[in-house]
Amino acid sequence: MNSSEKKSAPGWRLAHCAGLVGLICAPALSWIVGVPEMAGVQEMRPLAAWPAWRATKLAKWPTAFEAWLDDHYPSRTRVVQWYGIVRHRWLGEPSSRVVVGRGDWLFYTGEMTVEDLLGRDRFSEAELVAWRRAIEGRRAWWRERGAEYLVVLVPNKTTIYPEKLPAFLRSQARAGKLDQLVGHLRDQQSSVPVLDLRAALRTAKAHQTVYWPTDSHWNAEGLAAGSEAIMARLHDMGVPQRVRDEQAWTKIESVAGREGDCIGLLTMSGRWPLVPVTQLRLNFPPDLRAVPTPLSEYPAWKAVGAYAQPLAFERMSGVGRAVMLCDSFFRVGGQPGEVNSQSPLILNFQRFVSLWNWVGGDNMADYAMVADVAEKERPTLVIEQWTERYLRTPAPDHPEFQRARKAAGGK
Repeated sequence: MNSSEKKSAPGWRLAHCAGLVGLICAPALSWIVGVPEMAGVQEMRPLAAWPAWRATKLAKWPTAFEAWLDDHYPSRTRVVQWYGIVRHRWLGEPSSRVVVGRGDWLFYTGEMTVEDLLGRDRFSEAELVAWRRAIEGRRAWWRERGAEYLVVLVPNKTTIYPEKLPAFLRSQARAGKLDQLVGHLRDQQSSVPVLDLRAALRTAKAHQTVYWPTDSHWNAEGLAAGSEAIMARLHDMGVPQRVRDEQAWTKIESVAGREGDCIGLLTMSGRWPLVPVTQLRLNFPPDLRAVPTPLSEYPAWKAVGAYAQPLAFERMSGVGRAVMLCDSFFRVGGQPGEVNSQSPLILNFQRFVSLWNWVGGDNMADYAMVADVAEKERPTLVIEQWTERYLRTPAPDHPEFQRARKAAGGK
């Protein structure tokens, strides 16, 4: 080591030591100075509360305090954001619920989506039989009450855009539960009308993007394609329809700066590159209005937030009374942020009721709920929709559905 290197070594050590002390003391200094936390950092979970002395046992208080401190130390939001920028934006690493794809596309990976994509979460033969019998029983039960029945399957974003996935996932993609279920229903010649929306979305994809790049849901074009495919299938089933006029009352608009749910899951609000996205805005014709539904009194919906409440619409020139049991794809996907369940479907029926029957991955549409729907809404058409990631949870079965299936000649 020459003389200049010997002189500079203590200086570097001092700088390193000062930097380390600065990092350790930065949260305390920011608290003393009063540096405000960053706005818009979504945690996507409730933060730990201060442990109350009387409600928390002394032995558990240190752990509870540590949990509170982890969630509330000064400048935490800045640390969370910079951690996300380095890990997800710069290094492209996935989180526990989101994977970073090509071109800054984000993919939701919860509900065993990745395992299904890789062919590692498969139905057993017994599960496929139970799935088929459950929907066959529901169809038979509804037909006893004068209602047609249609099952609609919405594919995951990973299924429609595998080329946007990172290479380590794209190269290992295999047929999943959706292929299994559709194949089983076909091979068993099931009587249930089932609409697999993969074909419709892939056709639309050839002309425009059909999913939001930073969200798990489809965009305006995806919602329009899915709704059109449903109406076409209902026509093939012989379900009476009004003269179609969706184009007169719907508009696809481009919006900039709309962040998707995957950005929130990464806690990267305001820090992820955005591109203009499309949403479908529905203008109400003079004879269409939102109306109340007595289903709002059902106990299951009193226990969930406003986002999942039953919604109903009436159009004097519409035909038939439709009830759709669905998830977020037909409630918020492809639509402006300030509306709910305003898909093109509501334009076609005299009465259309939207029921968000999924809460935390659980299907609430058990026999008690279905019987309540039948009694209070008297539908002539029932649509049950599953997103691919929810296929692990089939329709709840019941002895009444089983009786109806056997009475209809089911095996």
